Parts: sequence; structure tokens; C-alpha cells
Amino acid sequence: MTHDALPIDPETRRFERRVLLLVALIQFINIWDFMMVMPLGPDFSHALGINTSHLGWIAGSYSIAAAIVGVLTARHIDRFDRRSVLLFSLSGMVITTLAMIFASTLYELIALRVATGAFGGPVIASSMAVIADVFPDRRRGEAVGKVFGSFSLAAVLGVPLSLEIAHYFGWWAPFLAVSLVAAITIVVIHRYLPPMRKHLEQTTDPFSLFTGIRTSPAMRRACLLMGATTFAAFLLIPNISTYVQQNMNYPREWLGVLYFCGGGAAFFSMRFLGKKSDHIGYAKTSLMATVMLCICVWLWFYAQVQAIPAAIYFIVFMVAMSTRNVTSNALISKIPKPQERAGFMSLMSAIQHLMSGAGAAFSTMLLSESASGALQGMDTLSLINLPLLLVTPWMMFKIEKILAKNTAL
Repeated sequence: MTHDALPIDPETRRFERRVLLLVALIQFINIWDFMMVMPLGPDFSHALGINTSHLGWIAGSYSIAAAIVGVLTARHIDRFDRRSVLLFSLSGMVITTLAMIFASTLYELIALRVATGAFGGPVIASSMAVIADVFPDRRRGEAVGKVFGSFSLAAVLGVPLSLEIAHYFGWWAPFLAVSLVAAITIVVIHRYLPPMRKHLEQTTDPFSLFTGIRTSPAMRRACLLMGATTFAAFLLIPNISTYVQQNMNYPREWLGVLYFCGGGAAFFSMRFLGKKSDHIGYAKTSLMATVMLCICVWLWFYAQVQAIPAAIYFIVFMVAMSTRNVTSNALISKIPKPQERAGFMSLMSAIQHLMSGAGAAFSTMLLSESASGALQGMDTLSLINLPLLLVTPWMMFKIEKILAKNTAL
């Protein structure tokens, strides 16, 4: 009987549940802060006079900053206590997010999102390293699925709440709300998350970014996997709110309901599929989700079939996209050694943010706004998106093959 197959004692199970809840809370704050900016785009446009085709720059600036910081910190982040990194980064996010309420121009919004992204990158890397430290490989997919439920929870609760707050008080009010919740989260983490220093006991040299990529085929493929998956997603995600309102005549007052339905469906599907993927296989589960996503993108953005309600499209999109994220991150977490995890996750976070920023920025180059305010060019964007979606399961099958070969040696 292997170590992973041994029964879990009650104390260990309680500790794991506490870690899951705290990491999910951290991810919820981080994702809420990042995710609400995209559906609030039309509100920025109306209040500050920003062209809707330029809104991708606001989301992209956060991502690019997080990517740069991720690369700069990848070789050093494993030298520190995981909890200390989380507390420091979250504190920075509170300050920069709160400052958003004073922004009055597109350039000020971009500058403050750059500052927030600089702190947001290490939050993702360190929290995923905590999960990898605590949960063994056999139960990693289930744990990642539960943590990534915070992505859906941000869509179910955070985004609709932000849209309603902005509707009644103004576009700036959601940033104040996020800052207050994040400040409370810092206190909770300091009280209930213990220091995470076990990785510091390893005698191996600190993670070397370029050496790791050069010597590990699995790491190289993980970089391509993360890059292609994120770029494909963010060609479309920053523009969905504007598209459904301006092209499909979806009412602004019902936008919160749309995100509630899509996020709720993804939340429950991730908890189920995250656990099932541990047994079915991460690549196979991702392939099924990718086929579903390709059909959705083709009908929604290329053929632009209006007979299907926007809510149906969005639910399918969210379920498929979140399944791909869970399976790819669970697989990637198996690649590094314990003393390399935060550094490697920082690299993955950097690639994720860089490519999300690149995808959002690239989409603004292909899109334009008609006289009626509708987005033009979504059909072309979807044609670029479709082949990129297929890279994800292809790379995952290759990584699984490499890991299986290494295990057999």
C-alpha cells in the first residue's frame, strides 16, 4: 500500500480542509479583483468616455504586470515562507485596488491595474504551491478542482455583486468592496494559516528558471500548454460582456444574472469533474471539454446564431473553460519538486498573465466599434481561437506520457 492510499487521520483531514478553505478564499479575492473589470468595461466606457474597443487594455495591463513580476520572482519565491508571501502580496493588492476609486482616465486605470497585477501574480503562484505542498498527487485534481471553484464563485457572487453595486453607486464602488473584503481576508489568513516552511528544509539548490526549462521536457510543454490555453481564452473573455449587450441586445440590468448562472454551473461542474479527472485522466477530461468549447465558440461568435439564448452560450462556455483550467493546473502541479513548486508556479503564473494580457490586447487590434456600438470582428477572432483551443489537450497528452515514463524509471 502506497503512502497516498493510506487512510487519512482526522487531524490531517481537518488541516487539509482549513488549507482548502483559506486558499479558496485567497483565490476568490484575487479572481474577483481581476474578473470583475471585464464585465464592468461598458460602465467604464460610459462614465469615463472610453472607446469600448480599447477596454481590453485595462484587463491586459494587470496581466502583463503580473507576468513580469512572476518572471522576476520565480527564482527567489521558494526562499520565503509561503504565508509571508501571501500576506505581503494581498496587502499590496488592497492598497492598489482601493486607489482605483480615484481614477478618472483610461491611463490612470491602466497604471493602477499594472500596480495591482504586480502584487496579484505572487498570490496565485504561492497559493497553488501551498496546495501542491499539502495534497499528494493522487488527490491533487480533487483539491485543485475545489480551489478553482473560487473562479466560479467569483462569477456567481463577486461579479454579479460588483455589477449591482456599480449599477446603484457607480463604477468605482466594486473596487472599494473588494478592498474591504481583501483586508478582512488578510486578518483571517494571519490567524488561521500556519507558516508554510517545509519546502525550505530541502537541500536542493533554489529553482533555476532557465535551467529547469532547458533540462525538463515536461516543463517546456507545460509552458506551451499554459500559454496557448490562456491566450485562447482571453481573446474572447474580455469582450463577452460588451458582445452580449451590444450585439445580442442583452439588457444591462440582467448581466448579473448571466454571470450568476454561468458561474454557478461552472462551480458545481468543477467540483464534480475535478474529482473525476483524477480517475478518468486529466488529458481525456480536457479533450471532452475542448470539443464542447469549440462547438460553443463556433456557434456563438463565428456563425452568431441568435436563436440560442446568451445564457446557454455563457453556461457552456464557463463549464468547458473551467474544466480545462482545472485539469491543466492539476497536471502541471505534478511536474516540479517540492522545493521548486512556488518558483515553477510563479513561472506558470507569469506565462498565464502574459498571455492573458497579450490575448486581451490582440483582440483590441482586431475589433472595432460600429456606429450603433456593436463589436465588429468577433467572427475573425473566433477563427483564430479555435485551433488554439486544440493545443491544450494535445499538450496534456504529451505531458502525461512524459510523467508516466519518468515514474516507470
